[in-house]
Amino acid sequence: MVRIINIEKQTPAESAGFLKNDKIVFINGNPIEDALDYNFYSSEDELEIVMVRNETEMKISAYSDDLQGIDVEELKIKHCGNKCVFCFIDQNPKGLRKTIYVKDEDYRFSFLFGNYFTLTNISQKELERIIRLKLSPLYISVHAVNNEARRKLLGTKKDDRLLEKMRYLISEGIELHTQVVLCPGINGGRILEETIRTMGSLYPGVRSLAVVPVGLTDHREKLPELSSVTQKNAEETLRIISKFNKKYKNETGTNFVFAADEFYLKAGVDFPEEEYYEGYLQYEDGVGMARNFIERFNESVGEIPGKTAKRTRLVIVTGELFYPVMEKYIIKEFAKVKGLKTELVKVQNTLFGSTVTVSGLLSGKDIAAASSTALSKTDILLIPSTCLNFDGKFLDDLTVSDLEKMTGFRVFQLDNPVEVFEEM
Repeated sequence: MVRIINIEKQTPAESAGFLKNDKIVFINGNPIEDALDYNFYSSEDELEIVMVRNETEMKISAYSDDLQGIDVEELKIKHCGNKCVFCFIDQNPKGLRKTIYVKDEDYRFSFLFGNYFTLTNISQKELERIIRLKLSPLYISVHAVNNEARRKLLGTKKDDRLLEKMRYLISEGIELHTQVVLCPGINGGRILEETIRTMGSLYPGVRSLAVVPVGLTDHREKLPELSSVTQKNAEETLRIISKFNKKYKNETGTNFVFAADEFYLKAGVDFPEEEYYEGYLQYEDGVGMARNFIERFNESVGEIPGKTAKRTRLVIVTGELFYPVMEKYIIKEFAKVKGLKTELVKVQNTLFGSTVTVSGLLSGKDIAAASSTALSKTDILLIPSTCLNFDGKFLDDLTVSDLEKMTGFRVFQLDNPVEVFEEM
């Protein structure tokens, strides 16, 4: 059942007589397990609802519009039972907010937010529910189809029947996007080729495969020894992916397998053109973010003014990995603006360690330390758009307001640096 946690005033739900703490048990004969069931089955026009109010069961007839104004309890995350050797959660430093240490393994969040899960511990009942509710697409962490490599990566002892489960979902019309977290010495080279080949054989049910590099922090005490992706690893991975791109493009019209941006940066290779990413199928997995950033910036270069109304100092901070991109595309254009002094600052990550170089994992304290202090009230600090969560907090719980107090800058978080001229 799912509990009603709020009824908005002056809404159809209030007029229909629904009350806070009513528990919805069935809708049109379908058992309601959580908010996902509630949203799915309440979309029908005519509804027969079984509820429990004050321990008394009651039946009411309603229309879908009568439910407007109802808030039901949120989904409770299903936690991961795997012991992945590369799990980033296990590498977090101590003292962060509790939600950062949550390991989710939840097909519902995969559908709703594009989170990856492994299918390792999913039950037949849950597979059938995915099909019944048409939860498509889903995002599956494959890592390797070689059983020995997959078990080593996931820290499991048994064959979890990955391909059997994937084929079952595909046969029932569920589209899957997949990923490999590349751990050098475990699932690269020939094992990676086997994984790509196997996933490609399941196209179009498996729509895409992303290959992303393992992320290692300085907080791996008592964890398995792993190696970071080197330039040589990156070059080899790109060669493998390029080979399969040609094969699949010729056979199916899709590139199918995509490398995360970090491989191109580590290998010192230019990013593919925008059409390569096919609408950015794996954008949230760090595939094509750099190309999208470059394209959106280039499209807006014409909006950069020739001069500023007031002399302004603009400090742009970024992680070590993205620094060359910012330097190549942003700085040369901003340098043309009269009255604007632009500084690009590379922030070293002390929260996770120097091996973590992405902008999205920068803490507020690290940004403050790298940015020194403002010299005047017109000074602006531009921070990466990816380093704040939906609550507006950095990983160390600092906010933009905190950062402004610590540095004296006016701080802006913008998707496109050109937007900063609107704030001046």
